[in-house]
Amino acid sequence: MLRFLDALWGTVTVLAPPLFLGLLIAGILHTFVRRERITAHLGRPGFRSALKAALIGVPLPLCSCGVLPAAIALRKDGASRGAAASFLASTPQTGVDSIVATGGVLGWTVALAKVVAAFVAGVVSGTLVDHLYRNMEPEEAAGPVSCAGSQHTGWPRRIWDYSFGTIFRDIYRWLLLGLVISAFIVTFLEPGTLSRYELLKGPLGLLAALAVGIPLYVCSLASIPVAAALVYAGFPVGGALVFLMAGPATNAATMGAVWKSMGSKVFWSYIMSVVVVSLAAGLVLNSLDLTIDSQVLHGQHGAAGDPVGTVLGILMLAGIASWGVRDIMAKISSGSGRGRRVVFSIEGMGCMSCVNKVRDALRNLEGVIGVEVSLDDGRAYVRVEDGFDADEAVRALAGTGYRGRVISADE
Repeated sequence: MLRFLDALWGTVTVLAPPLFLGLLIAGILHTFVRRERITAHLGRPGFRSALKAALIGVPLPLCSCGVLPAAIALRKDGASRGAAASFLASTPQTGVDSIVATGGVLGWTVALAKVVAAFVAGVVSGTLVDHLYRNMEPEEAAGPVSCAGSQHTGWPRRIWDYSFGTIFRDIYRWLLLGLVISAFIVTFLEPGTLSRYELLKGPLGLLAALAVGIPLYVCSLASIPVAAALVYAGFPVGGALVFLMAGPATNAATMGAVWKSMGSKVFWSYIMSVVVVSLAAGLVLNSLDLTIDSQVLHGQHGAAGDPVGTVLGILMLAGIASWGVRDIMAKISSGSGRGRRVVFSIEGMGCMSCVNKVRDALRNLEGVIGVEVSLDDGRAYVRVEDGFDADEAVRALAGTGYRGRVISADE
């Protein structure tokens, strides 16, 4: 048990500094880069739009479930099918937060390889989609979907809210899962254990990483400690790179949603691009015969002499605990059976930041017991008691930039 805790703490102290730096950079980009300028460059089908979409997608910190509504929103804002597919394929496995954390934990060669592979996967996917749709009538774009939010608060608050109130809140469960899995691998596998299996050093090792990564949901940040633990146990670096790409970019739930919302051609181009490019990148990385001294895998390297890592590690665990307690209490409240349920249809949500704003706007109203907001179906499920006013809720939503209406209510 002590060895497990030591491995867990070592992972935390090494991952925390690049994680916080990456979150901060992500918040700055979100605050100062206007979305209108992004969508203006993606409307014309072809290689250039796919290229631009990949360039935009690589630094954005969106996981596979968060990138889908963002890609749909880009499409509805007028982006071409290929640009949406390129964005979908290039975004989830990278992000500035993930890039910085990968560099800090696994080295900048692996981080650069991940960035290049994600970019290539996006361009290939987008170009292929536009080629497949080249003889079809242009699809009429829907009205714009805005990611509403107040611009009246100061920029430091907006950076903080997005970095730690949106991104960190969205990933904390998967981050904790990745930390625990990494600690288990380090605890029960001695260094280099897997290196004795020669089959793992060739294409079979890459396919094994792919087989694990495709169905598994793990965000790009949470995949880093798992990949690092695999390298520690003797897994080839190329296989770890395949896992870093396939884990965040694909999972069973997201793949079904992509098929349903964007069509079979986008789905297959997205999946095949990620699979082929990640395998090719893994082969290249294996050929370099890299040696990685990943200090995330050695508790004594992390916790002993790094006060910055220690402080930020404590803050990271406190943040995970804080959001965990809040979400558990919200679940208990919303599922307690008290009061009655009112369901709202919400128009204008395009990302997890939108979900958090809708949740907070409703949660603060009189008579509200609990709130659950679904980005997938655009609905808010509110458990209420005496004193709740549905019209006041609609006005509160409008005040934050979203249009809401009651579609069902218990008597």
